[in-house]
Amino acid sequence: MAPNQVSVESQTELVIYYLLADENEIESRMLNASNVECDGIDDSFDPVLIADKLRSVADAMSDDAMLRAALADLKQAAAEEALDAAFRQCVETLCESHASKGGEVAPEMQLIRASVAFGLYVKKISPDLKDKVQGALTNFLNRHVGTWVSKQGGWDKVPVSS
Repeated sequence: MAPNQVSVESQTELVIYYLLADENEIESRMLNASNVECDGIDDSFDPVLIADKLRSVADAMSDDAMLRAALADLKQAAAEEALDAAFRQCVETLCESHASKGGEVAPEMQLIRASVAFGLYVKKISPDLKDKVQGALTNFLNRHVGTWVSKQGGWDKVPVSS
């Protein structure tokens, strides 16, 4: 049975947490994995593995000059407390610039790839924005691909490949 929207939102929050987590946070999760219970989340769902897959598909965009330009816009937006809107605009710009390079990639995967790449880039270059970007990335994915992820059967069923 496909997860409902609330389950997908919970999955998204966990995936993004581990996507942007430091090594010690991931190791802590691995040590405590037997004690973790996630209500409404399938036992086959592993946010650390999904975060690793997303990280690998985002690597293709990691050296993009557009990321550097988008970061400047995001920093300004963070100062103005308009991060969610700026994050969305930056991801849309990245998607447009990569649409011709992406070949036959589903639009939802383009959004996922661009948003994850941008989130990882911001964490790397401006670690002080990590918590804000974690929220913006989670909100973005829930709003723009949450229904699609639910139709796929949850994040563990999303066809992520590099």
